[in-house]
Amino acid sequence: MKINFTKKQYETLFKMVQYGYWVASDTENNKEFSELEQYLNSYAKDFGMDGVHFVKEYEIYDLSRELEDQLHQVINEYEEGVFRDKLAYHMARKEFAEEADNHEYSQEEAFKRIMELEEKYHVHIEEQGLQKLKLEE
Repeated sequence: MKINFTKKQYETLFKMVQYGYWVASDTENNKEFSELEQYLNSYAKDFGMDGVHFVKEYEIYDLSRELEDQLHQVINEYEEGVFRDKLAYHMARKEFAEEADNHEYSQEEAFKRIMELEEKYHVHIEEQGLQKLKLEE
């Protein structure tokens, strides 16, 4: 099978593979991801894409620091969003667990209350950042 890409489609696919590889590279078995990433990188020059070069010593296609930094901006924004979402999620569930000790909730009430608490933490994090976050012993 053969698939044809425009330059723009290749660049989009390239970014998607890099973002996916970033996540998959932290897993134990990422050989198939690495092979696809390298295969796709090998066509960068054919599509007129700068920032990918072959490193003979390691026999890999590597990204320039500039291209890597551009890709990591998106990854960093994503990770920041995930962190804030997870923080709000866990804080809401912690607060709900404390409330639930003194109050009986139906399943629907519990879900609604958890969503209210999550929203409270999302708003707080959005307005205050992490400046007022502290751990108590």
